[in-house]
Order: sequence, then C-alpha cells, then structure tokens
Amino acid sequence: MVLPLSANANVNENFSDNSTVATQKVVTGKVTEESGLSLPGVSIFVKGTTIGTVSNIDGDFTISLTDANTVLVFSFVGMLTQEITIGNQSVINVVMQTDAKQMDEVVVTALGIKRETKKLGYAVTEVAGEELASTNTINPVLALQGKVAGVSIGNSDGGMFGNSKIQIRGVSVLNSNNNQPIFVIDGVILENSISNASADWAGDPGDFGNQLKNLNPDDYESVSVLKGAAATALYGSRGINGAIIIKTKDGAGSKGLGVSVKQSIGIDYVYNQPDIQYEYGTGALAGYTDYGEKDENGQYYRFSTNQFYTNADGVPTQVNHSWAGFGFGPKYDGREMAGYNGEMTTYSPAKDNLLDVYDLGVNSNTSVALKGGNEKGNFYLSNSYSYRTGTLPSNSFERNSLLFSGSYNLSEWLTANASISFTNSNAKNPNSDVSQRFISGDWENWYDTDKYKDRKYWQAEHGGIPSNSYGDQYSNIPGHGVWFNYNMNKQESKEQITRPIVRLTADITNWLSITAEGNMNYYSRKLEKKSLGQGFANEGGEYLLRHEIDESKTGKLVVNIDKNINEDISSSLLFGGEIWKHEKSYTQVRTDGGLIVPGRFYLENSKKTFVSEGKIEGTKQINSLYFLASFGYKEQVFLDVTGRNDWSSSLVYTDGSGNYSFFYPSVSASWLFGETLDLPAWMTFGKVRMSWAQVGNDTSPYSINKGYSLDKYELSNGNFIYNNGVSNILVDKSIKPELKNSFEIGADVRFFSNRLGIDVAYYDETIQKQIGEIPLPKESGYENFLTNIGTLTNSGIELSIKGTPIRTRDFNWTATFNYWKNKTKIKDLHEDYGAYKRLGGDVDYGNYRIGSVAFEGGEYGVLMSDSKPKTWQSSDANDSRNGMKIFQWSDTNRGVYYKRSGEVEKVGKISPDFEGSLDNTFTYKSLTLSVLIDVRYGGHIASYSNRYGTAYGWLKTSLKGRSPEHGGVEWMSKYNDTDGQSFGDGIIPEGVFDVGQIVTTPDGSSVDVGGMTYQEAYDNGYVEPTHASYYHYFTNSWGQGVVNDNWFNEVKYIALRNISVGYNFPKFWAQKIGAQNIYASLNARNLGYLYNSLPNNLNPESFRGTSSSETYRERGFSPYTATYTMTIAVDF
Repeated sequence: MVLPLSANANVNENFSDNSTVATQKVVTGKVTEESGLSLPGVSIFVKGTTIGTVSNIDGDFTISLTDANTVLVFSFVGMLTQEITIGNQSVINVVMQTDAKQMDEVVVTALGIKRETKKLGYAVTEVAGEELASTNTINPVLALQGKVAGVSIGNSDGGMFGNSKIQIRGVSVLNSNNNQPIFVIDGVILENSISNASADWAGDPGDFGNQLKNLNPDDYESVSVLKGAAATALYGSRGINGAIIIKTKDGAGSKGLGVSVKQSIGIDYVYNQPDIQYEYGTGALAGYTDYGEKDENGQYYRFSTNQFYTNADGVPTQVNHSWAGFGFGPKYDGREMAGYNGEMTTYSPAKDNLLDVYDLGVNSNTSVALKGGNEKGNFYLSNSYSYRTGTLPSNSFERNSLLFSGSYNLSEWLTANASISFTNSNAKNPNSDVSQRFISGDWENWYDTDKYKDRKYWQAEHGGIPSNSYGDQYSNIPGHGVWFNYNMNKQESKEQITRPIVRLTADITNWLSITAEGNMNYYSRKLEKKSLGQGFANEGGEYLLRHEIDESKTGKLVVNIDKNINEDISSSLLFGGEIWKHEKSYTQVRTDGGLIVPGRFYLENSKKTFVSEGKIEGTKQINSLYFLASFGYKEQVFLDVTGRNDWSSSLVYTDGSGNYSFFYPSVSASWLFGETLDLPAWMTFGKVRMSWAQVGNDTSPYSINKGYSLDKYELSNGNFIYNNGVSNILVDKSIKPELKNSFEIGADVRFFSNRLGIDVAYYDETIQKQIGEIPLPKESGYENFLTNIGTLTNSGIELSIKGTPIRTRDFNWTATFNYWKNKTKIKDLHEDYGAYKRLGGDVDYGNYRIGSVAFEGGEYGVLMSDSKPKTWQSSDANDSRNGMKIFQWSDTNRGVYYKRSGEVEKVGKISPDFEGSLDNTFTYKSLTLSVLIDVRYGGHIASYSNRYGTAYGWLKTSLKGRSPEHGGVEWMSKYNDTDGQSFGDGIIPEGVFDVGQIVTTPDGSSVDVGGMTYQEAYDNGYVEPTHASYYHYFTNSWGQGVVNDNWFNEVKYIALRNISVGYNFPKFWAQKIGAQNIYASLNARNLGYLYNSLPNNLNPESFRGTSSSETYRERGFSPYTATYTMTIAVDF
C-alpha cells in the first residue's frame, strides 16, 4: 500500500469562521479504514459551520471546539459519511466504512438490460462515453484501444476513415474474414462488416471504412463490451464474436430545460518517417555497373558502386539513369550535376522528403444538445457537425449527426419511447500508398518533394501530365501521375444512416410488464469516382457510379416478470420473440474507353458502351424466441439461465428442408462470498463467477442456395450476347449450423476499502461444425464443396488490476493494468484440405511468399513459406554447422546469398503472445491528467517496405557493410579483371557452402568449398568478401530472397497511446455567464512508441487489411500521425 506525502504531512490545520472563541476544547483522534490502515485526507468539519480540518498522513487529527454538543462530520470519497456527537470525549477514533453503493455498479448488458455487475456470472466491461469521445477518433473502435482486457484492436493503413480491426477473445469463424463483434446502438444491431478488407488494394485504393465511422461519439452515454458467449447468447448467431453495446444519452432525470455546447478543434501531425538512408544516391549493384569510368582495357569498373551516370555531355546526372530505382550509387558529396530538366544542381539528398508528402490535418467538431423533462416525460435532442482534412492532399471527412429521443408517460401504466438518429457523411479520397514511391525507388532520396508537388511540375499547360511526346517542360520529373491523381481526381463516398426506434412499455402490474419494439437501420451509399484523363488535353478519364443499400428491420415483443419467490429468493423472468430481416444490394456502372469530353463526368459521355453490374448480396431473415431467468439467494448467490432458438432462412434449402432451426442455452452464476463468509478486515469485496453457453451460427445468404448471374458480352459490331452464369460450388445437403460451446470462470476481489481490485477470467471455447469450402476434382464439374469443415478452440486469460495508490481530499491517483492472452487452435480439419488450409496470402508466390494457414493441431494463422533459408543438417548431431544457412554462390558476381529451402515451412504466426495496457489517472482538485500506454508482444509482420527498401538500397538496413563506417570489410582484389582495385564494401556472411559447391578462386583455379563457412573460404583465399549491394539485393529480392530479419519480424511495441488533461472551472466562473459548468480539455493521441522492435523505424501497426487471416502484411506504411485536440464544453 502506497501512502500519500504532502506538504502538510504532519500539520493539522483548523479553519475557523469569524465567531468569537470562548472556552476551547481540544479533540484528537485517528481515522482508519476497515482494514486498519490509516486514512489520510479525511474531511472533518463541525456540522453547520466552516470549522474543520483534515487527517494527516498517519490518519491523525486535532480540532478545537467550544461546545460539547458539537457534531463532527467525517467524509471521504468512496466512504460512508459519519456524524459523531463529541459530548465528554476528547479522543475519538473513527473507522470509515466503504460505501456499498461503490460495489453496486450497474452496466448495460444484452438487449439493453441494465444490471448490477455483482450479479453477473460473466465478464462485462463498461467505458464512459465521454472517455471515448475525448479521443477525437472517427472510428469508435480505435477509441477502445487499451481500455478493455481481452479486446485486441489494430489499425490498417487505410487512412483516417479506413477500416480497423477489433477482435474479442480470438477467432470464432474459420472461413470468414470478418471475426469482429456486432455493435448494438440502443438495441439496434449494426453489422460491423469490413469493406475492402483485403491486403492487396494498392492498385485501386478504396478503403472508405464501414458504417462505424458514421456513429457520433458525442451522443455516447456508455459503451459496454460483452466478451463471452454467455454474455451475448441473447443476440443469437450475430453475437458469436462478441458485442459492443452503446447506450446513447437521453433526457431521463431531467428537470426543466438544459443545454450543452461543446466545441473541439485539433490537428493531425505526421511527425516521423521510416529510416530512409540519405548517404548514397542512385546506382547499380556491384558486379552490374555498366556506366561511368572505364579501365585501360575499355571496360567499366563493374564492381565499383562509386561510378556516376552521365548524360550526353558527360555531366553526372541521375535523370534517366540505367539503374534508376536502385540506391547503391556513390556517396553524396555535393558536387555539381545535371538535374531533372538539365538545370545544374548539387549531388545532395533531400532529407525527410517522405515527411514532406504530408500536410497538416485539421479537424473541428461542434456539438449542441438539449434535454429536458418533467413528471410526464423527457427528451434529448442533439446535433453534431464534424469536419476534418487528412494529411494527404484532397483527403477529407465530413459528418453531420442528428439524434432525437423522447419518453412520455401516456398513462400510469403505459410509456412510449421513441428515437431517431440520422447521419450524413462524406468521405473523400481515401489513403493510397504514396510511401512506396520512396521504397521502390520511383522517387530517389534526392527527390525534393516539397518542390515537385507544386502544380507546375505535374500538370502541363494542355491540362494533362507533362510528356516528352508533347515537348512539355518538366517531363523528366517523376511523380506526375501521383500528384495529378491527388489533386485532380475525386473519389467520394456519400453515406446516410437512418435509425428509428419505437418502443411501448405496459406496466400491467408492479411485477409484470410487456414491451413491444420496432427498429430499423437503413444505410445507403453513393460512391463516385471521377478520374480526369492524364493524356494531352486530358484525353482518357473515367467515371464510376455505385449505389449501395443495406437495410435491417427488427420487431420484437418482450414480457418481463419481476417477482420474488420469498424473502430469501428473488427472481425475474424475461420472455421474448423477435423477427429480423436484412437486405443488401448494389448497382454499379462505369464508362469505358475514356470520356468523349474530358472533365465531364456522366455516363453518356463514355466513348464506348458503359459497363454495368449489380448484385443482390443478401436477403436474410431470422425468427427467434428467447428467455432469461434470473434468481438470487439472500443477495449472495445469483443464477442466470437463458435459451434462444433461431430459425434462419440462410439454412433453408429451396425444397424447404435443412437444419435451419437451432437452440442454444446458457447458464451463469456468481457467488458473493464476502456476503456469506467473514472476510478479513483488509478484504472489502469478493465474488467468483462461472458460466457455460452455446451459441449457434448460420452462414451468409445464398451460400446453400446458389443464385445465378446475368452477364453480357459486347461484339465488335456493337451487339451483345447475354448469358446466365451458374455457381461452381456444390452444397452439402446435410450442412449443419456452427456451434460454439463456451466456458468461463472468473473472480472479482477488492481490498483495502476498495483501494485495490483484481478481476481475473479464464475461458475455454470450442466452435465446431465450421462452415467452409473444400476443393473438388475438376471432373466433378464443380470447383468446391460447401460443408462443415472443422473445429476451432479458443482459450485465454484476462487480468485487470485497478488500484488507488494515493487518495487524499485533494489528490487522487488511480491506475488500471490490463493483461490478456489468447490462443486459437485448429482442433480438427476436413481431410480433403491435405496438409493445411490456406487462409490468406500465398506460401509460394507473390511479393511476400508468406501465407497464413490452418492445419489440424496448429494455431490459427500460422505463417508458412517456401522461402525459409535452407540449412545445413549433418548426420552427425554434434556437427557445429548444423542449422547454419546454406549459400548460393555466383562465380560471375563473386558473391553469395542464401538458398531457399523450397519446402513450405512454418516461419511465424499472426497472433500475439499477449497484449496489455496501463492507464493512469491523476486528479488534483478540479484538474485531471490521464496517461494510457498499451503493449503488444509477439505475432509477426511481413514488411514489403523493409524487404524491398533493403533490396533496392533505400532503407538504413541496406547500409550494412557498404563502407568501413558501416562495418564493411576492406580488401584489395586479386581477381584478374579487378586486380589491384581496393574495396571497402565487403560482407563475410554467416553460413556454409552447399555440398559440392565449386568456386573459381582469385588465381583462376577451381576449388570445392562444400561444407566450408564463408569465413573459412575467405581465410584460405578461395573467395573474396561479397559486395554489400549484391548481398542485400539477392537476400531480399522477389526472385531469390529468403525470409530474414530485415523484413520479417516479431511485433513488439510499447505505445504511448493517449495523454489528456482536463479542468473543471470553478462554479462561480460558470455562473458569470449563466452556465452550470465549464470544462476544458487537451487530448493528445498516438504520440509514439517507447519501444518498437521493427527495423528501419517502421510503424508496428501499419498492417494492410483488417481481416483476421491477413493482418500480418505491410505495404504502404502508415505514417506516424499524432492527433492533438482542444475541447471546451459548457452546460447551461
């Protein structure tokens, strides 16, 4: 137990009014907690006066009194206030008792039911709405980062409104990219589906995020996270991945009219970039240099990387370099050279040129809310307008939200509740991977970004991009198309969400009520892409128009019976029925062959017949019946039993058959053993809980009843051929619903008058009858067979420790530590998959040659590759070379790189070993400071940027060995064509030559170096050091590279996630402007990493895509962006 120190630690101060003091009586005493610990900072006042003091660090106090009938009032936050009459006493020792209300925390659970936490048999965490709104994030998912144990949240590289990943207790569905929880807003289920979740959207960036960006955090009252199946069982199959319950604000409890105004302004600032090297310019690999100076034999110094490429006049230049894209050239030395358009410049780098890509993002949010009420009813009305510009040109987001909710007592027994939420948003120009220009070498490290993003360099006078074909100025400057697209093209997603809710509650008796409810979530999206042609006078171009509709409707009837069986046994019963319908569709049309009139974006302006498509993506209905029975015994033991039966249309075959009906029960219990047993004084509260649940899951619409597609093909004469396409998937007629069995046990124990609390949970889940596709032989006439394919298991532990190390009258320090660990395994898998089932990526092809797979007995998302380095393995177990990497030798280039094993092997995994967070809050009077740190340890990332940035010589990892300053070996060559030439870019790689490897030595002889290490071969004079550029390129290249530490790493970081400072102004300040309260805050988010395990300062959260099976790949790294927000709120 940490006790406070203060300036007045040993001083008792009496604060007196101006009354005349007659006979003084001194009263002393000591204040302690129930545990016996001293309690400093207790306020001790004479009742009805301003005379008072506070207990010191040891809990002692002294106060002078004049009247024996004086009543002393002892008060402290979290403790019951006590009043003691002095009488003849001169020594008073007081034991402060914990306020029982502190234990009666109420949270929102499934179906929006408010319940006391102590009665629940499963884990629930609630976060205050204001806590999330203060982070100023567009996506509410990101605001939960580090707040809740068991909830893993990740960013994508999709920009400010791009998708994010939220996963609760691992993966539940093997054959789905979406393992994210549902969001429930005031009882309306919002599907948290992922748009453009693939990790390969670079060719057509279009990550506009999903519906969550349209939620308004200013309206949040609370956010509850339901983790286990017992907690979400009443939501049926849609809650299989967990649920986030958002309760919005209302006018309940209001008397009269109140107005709240809040204004936030902030900036998004890109403060750091990956470690680009600015020492060397463009140039070839050693062994390939085909330019620059020549020797006496007229040959280029092909192993020299210090050669300058020259123009026709013999002047050094990097324009039209024969090795453009490779950064292994001469060291920058400031000499004169020809620039992009022939102008003379210096051979110097443009440092931080990647940072210069980004602008300062600006954001503003204005919110006004009115609420009021009387004995008959209440209302809440809010409007919020948010606008922000991104850090890339023309990137912006705008959102206007309106919420109205009202409640009215139609009679003594009938209450009507209604609300409607309307949101209109406009997201423009999502993120694209401009950063790769600096890695792939499209823009060298001497590219002056700040200069060349000016319009005159990327747009010619005729309107298109500069081109040599038209004699345009600045045609040799790279990057025309990038800046043209950023500034001249527009991708715009306009979205609308309407969410009405109507609810009638009839209180038939004081123990029986019936509630009828209808709600809807209507989402529409209009996507437009306007691409101006880049050719002469803007020749070309394209226009695309897409409309999407996603609509869900719910009707339900709930009966509540709340009647105790006797004095000892309490009970409540809930019975409900629900009908849920969901429809989703889209239509899309685009021009073809360019635009007739450049810059005019409408379909009839298409040079060719425009191309259209459309799809009814989902029509689905679920009918449900459910119940919840709750019992309590003497307020000590509590039991919940639930059951739900779903009838799903997606599991009904066309003939009416199918396993479309599935029932799943749950049982949960909690025991407040502190109410049953005599706890020691230092233990304040104790509870154990346990739950078991089953949850079913169906499949997507049309999975078992395949539809057909209507296609058309245009002939050369302009006519069309129409045809119908049928599915190539065969469906198992006996397919069954997925079934999740979940067991959870946990405890909530609190000590020292609630100064220390520990909440721990262990869970074990089995999700069987997973639905998926297995491959079929071609002669079957089908490609895949849809059936039940296997079983997943999840197990893990969650720990949350909350403590108050310091608590005084004026100063408070609370700290919350969260830790969680989950393991998802494949218990069994359909035998037709063979060795493994591919989940994401490719194990033997592509830019990574790493794929995530599932195999029986293994973890979900094991990463495998055919490009793991081949290693030496002798029959002699004691051979010191065992495990050493094997070289591939090139006689022509006199160097080595590592051989690929060629066998698909495990190289890593997606899932982290554990995650955690530490949240500290310090309060001094009306000032509050909060600091949030979160941690990830383990799981791997395959970085495209680090791989090719090293291979092409642009990142700092490529500096290894390139000069003596960077560890390069110096030597004088003895080979015939390089005899006498000195080098300082040598590397002696660790490894061994393969059996039978023949090398040509410097003296021209051939020697078998098989089994030798490189050091041994070098020491014997058989080889010279490998040139660094050759080694870096071929060790990391697309064609020959192996999985290595340059680009494939464990992700370990400690992030400084959030710092906020808030101040409640004194009441008299507010009263001067007729207000009740004034609050101001400053919030800083994503401030950096206290530790980052990745090389080249790569952002460790820069994953491409958000699907469960693909969050291991990086390409187009996310910039390090900090957000600073200032907010002022006034309540009238």
